Amino acid sequence: MYVSRRGWRLATAEANTLELTRVQHWLEDPVRRRVPSGAVLEAWNFVEDLARGLGEVHRLPQQSAVHNSAYEKLFGGECAAWTPAEQRAVLELITAGVELWNSCPVIVKPPSSVVLFDSGRGVPRGL
Repeated sequence: MYVSRRGWRLATAEANTLELTRVQHWLEDPVRRRVPSGAVLEAWNFVEDLARGLGEVHRLPQQSAVHNSAYEKLFGGECAAWTPAEQRAVLELITAGVELWNSCPVIVKPPSSVVLFDSGRGVPRGL
């Protein structure tokens, strides 16, 4: 969506994209909306990686056996079989993950930097 709004194209058509918009739409009314299981599974994996990468794991709920059970059902495409506790656990985790994502700074036009290598030594030096 982000790319198409700017008139851009993805480098490869087969590139997988994270569909957080679908996940956020589901989060707005999870009782009445069908779980986009593929998008939620990808979001779950992404927010865990994001939290670890940023050193912000404490911003996600600590996962328990309920999370593990919910994840297994999500992975198997059996979200309809979630218990109320499993659904709450998923909602809390994904909501916290989306909040973490939304808190990340965005650089619209990052500065480019050039690194030159000293001849023969392979030691990088800036301009």
